[in-house]
Amino acid sequence: MFKISRKLSFIILIIYLLFYFNSCTDDESKKLEKKNLDFPSRQILNANLTLHDSVYIKVKLKSPLIEEYEFTKTPFTLFPKGLKVEFIERDKDEPIYLMANYAKIIESEGWYEAKNNVVVINSDKDTLKTNHLFWDKKLRKIYSDDTVKIYRADGVTTNISSNGIEATEDFKNFKLKNNKGTLPYNNEVDKE
Repeated sequence: MFKISRKLSFIILIIYLLFYFNSCTDDESKKLEKKNLDFPSRQILNANLTLHDSVYIKVKLKSPLIEEYEFTKTPFTLFPKGLKVEFIERDKDEPIYLMANYAKIIESEGWYEAKNNVVVINSDKDTLKTNHLFWDKKLRKIYSDDTVKIYRADGVTTNISSNGIEATEDFKNFKLKNNKGTLPYNNEVDKE
């Protein structure tokens, strides 16, 4: 019969244990990697942020909670308790305002999403209201497939779209889908 020496059996046992523990470690690390994706890498409470371009203020942002997820395949930032933002342009007297109860930013793709009671007020004081809005930073356009209401600053003109909007980011130029609305009627024009 074949006899294994003590020394050889000890070496085989050590090799077996190394492979066993090494495979367990790999399984555990894979589990930990998946868990890392489920929680934010950073949280900011009661945020009051100001973004500057040299000495000029461009954006003011307030949010009760900001969560950054930077360990995912596509990093993103959440505003699960909402946000209020002022976009300040140099040549405009009034900023553009954005308010929403929830927002998500995928900065690497230039894609922004706002949900639930979304309100945008442009520098002309026109107000857009919807429940879901996207902003494509690269194309400088906003989109929605949800119902959109636009209240013009004149206090008379209202535009309502049942199937959404495609617009410039300041929503001065827009295309409504399946729209209706109220426009002012000037009786003076008919008399001429």
